[in-house]
Parts: sequence; C-alpha cells; structure tokens
Amino acid sequence: MHLRLAAVLSLALQAGNTLFAAASKCSPTEPAPFSTFPRRVIYDPPAGARASYPRHAELRDGTLLVTSTVMGGDWPRNGAAFPVFESKDGGVTWKWISNITDQVNGWGMSAQPAIMELREPLGGFRPGTILASGNSWSNNGTRIDLYASTDKARTWKFVSHVAEGGRPNTTNGATPIWEPFLLTYNHELIVYYSDQRDPLHGQKLAHQRSKDLVNWGPVVNDVRYDEYLARPGMTVVAEIPTIKKWILVHELPVGNSSSHGVNYPVYYRLADKPTEFDSAPGIPIVIGGKVAPNASPYVVWSPSGGPNGTIVVSDADRDELYTNRFGGDPDKWEMHPCSQPSAYSRALHIFEHHPEHLMVLSGAIFDAGGPYDDLSLSVLNLTEVVSKHSDLDKFTGGVN
Repeated sequence: MHLRLAAVLSLALQAGNTLFAAASKCSPTEPAPFSTFPRRVIYDPPAGARASYPRHAELRDGTLLVTSTVMGGDWPRNGAAFPVFESKDGGVTWKWISNITDQVNGWGMSAQPAIMELREPLGGFRPGTILASGNSWSNNGTRIDLYASTDKARTWKFVSHVAEGGRPNTTNGATPIWEPFLLTYNHELIVYYSDQRDPLHGQKLAHQRSKDLVNWGPVVNDVRYDEYLARPGMTVVAEIPTIKKWILVHELPVGNSSSHGVNYPVYYRLADKPTEFDSAPGIPIVIGGKVAPNASPYVVWSPSGGPNGTIVVSDADRDELYTNRFGGDPDKWEMHPCSQPSAYSRALHIFEHHPEHLMVLSGAIFDAGGPYDDLSLSVLNLTEVVSKHSDLDKFTGGVN
C-alpha cells in the first residue's frame, strides 16, 4: 500500500446508484469508433469527489469496461461502491451500467478495484463471466472480496472472501492487506495483493490461487526484501510471450531514501511463470542512467514494436510513458511524451484486436488539488508514442 495513503484513508468512497449515472463529456467532433484520440472524460464525479485508481477489462467482443475508486464527498462510508462504465466503440463513448457494492461486510467497497473477464470455465462460471474484486474496509479490518457478473456487468453476486487483514493503516507493524490484481493462469484464478501481515516485513507482495473461486490456497510470496522498512506495493502483472516470461511491476519505498530523485522507485521482476516471482531479482527502471519512474506503476505488453514487442510502463507522477523493446533488458528503457495526464495508479491497456492501440486511463492525482478529478482516457498509436523521445535532462533531480 502506498505510504501517502495514510493522509486520505478517511476519504473512502461513497455513493448511491444514481451518483454514477453521469453522461460522458463529448467534444464537438467525435472520433471514429476504435480510433486514436486525446483525452476524453468517461465520468465527472459530483463536487467534492474525485475518481481515482481506475481499472478496466476488454471483453471478447471488444466491449470495454472501466471502474474506479471515488474519494470524498459527503456520502456515508457504507455506501462506498465502484461505478462500472461501458464502451462499445473503443472508448469513444461511455455509459454507466452498474455499481459493484459490498453485499456481505457492511463496510462498503472502499478502494482499489480490479476487474476481468473469464475466457474459460472456472468455479462453475461460464466464459464471459466478469469477475471483480476490491478492498472492503472499516475499523474492523480489510477484506479482499471476489464478485461475479453473468450478465455483462449489469448485476453482481458475492462469490468469496479471498483474504482478510487488519484495519486500514499504513504504519509498519499494522496488519492490513491492499490492492488486488486478478489473473487467470493454468486453470486457476490468481489474486495478487500487498500484505502487511508478515511480522518479518513492513509490507510484501503475495498471491493466493483458487480452482473453484471459493477455496483459496496458501499465501505465496511474490516480492519481499530483507530490510523490514522496504514496502513493495501495487502489483501489476503482464505476459511477454515473445520471450516466454512474465513481468511484475511494483513500487518500492524504503523509509526516507530516494533513487534518482524519487521516493517510490519502480521495480520489475521477470519470471518463467506468474507464480514464481519470489525467486527472481528485483530490477529498478532507470532511463539513460538519469530518470526513474515514481510510484503506482502499471505494465502492459504489445506485440507491436519489433521482434520482442513492446513493454509499456506508466507511473504516478509523470505524463510520460516508459517502454522496453528488448525483452526487459535493464539498459534498454526509453521515455516518451504522453498526452494523457499523470494520475495516481494510472492504468494501461493494449487493445486485443488493435494491438498497436494503447489506452491510457487516468483519474485524479494522489493528493487533493490536482488539475482533474474526473475519470478519463486517451487512445494512442503505440508506434507514434515510441517515435518521440523525452528530453531526459529536464527531469534530472526529481519528478516534474
């Protein structure tokens, strides 16, 4: 869990069903369906609220689903929910279709959503089922719960508690869990998360697996460091089929130290299987020996860009994107301008049927007072992205 979250835990999300039925803002000239386009608003929350931590899924038929946390406002905590929006035209237009709500704890779905579509039968659910998770919390604890929708995200049903920790508290020695990420592999669902429950680590990254979506296997370590103060957080995983590897990215705050002017440097690990990251070395992303991404990373892979395809990484504090077209070679990272503004836990997506198209999905920045409180996206041509390089000298000494 991001250490800066301690300042805003009291702003957990709230809203009733009508809160999220806002229409998209449209420019006078509409982009063509499944085209590239600059920043467009998906959802503009009411005054006093901020959309943050967006997550998404592309369905087999090309439909896009997007959800997010919504922080702030005057609604009661037990009304906290994740709004779900749908686009049938590659992100050009959007409509609200449902809310993912807490059906079992009475705590709300407080923060850190995750969403995906099943592409195979699993746990008694058919392919096309939408799975969603998130962190439901109160002063009684934190719970990562799993929900399912069999009607294209219109309605949701509780499936199981994946894991449970102490109340939300980023202090080392507290025992909460945070930030689920969902992946199917080898006919199982893997739920990755950040874990403060191990007394040997202020925080580590771990996962649990299930074949039936109800019974969950033991906690398996993914990233942990000998230094107790090290707090790896915010797991995101992607496959790199050209080199038969999987990549995991995370942030790594270590006390008050910094790397290349940032306090939450982004690291990655490469492994043969998405269940074996614990034995892989942690590698910092550094561009040109000068610039390091900072905080809440996201990673995707595209087959475009060369024999190894292109790894694309985003961070929290810069608009820029970071790419690697050499299978994750530590010396081959590049930095490129991006028109979509920086945001807390900005998400990325490569379109399944348009792999040269990159969606960059943003909400608000971490702290209040940023330029945007809404949920928005840009769809970019990846070839054009990697053709433009940022001037590294202007970033030397810290984030912009």
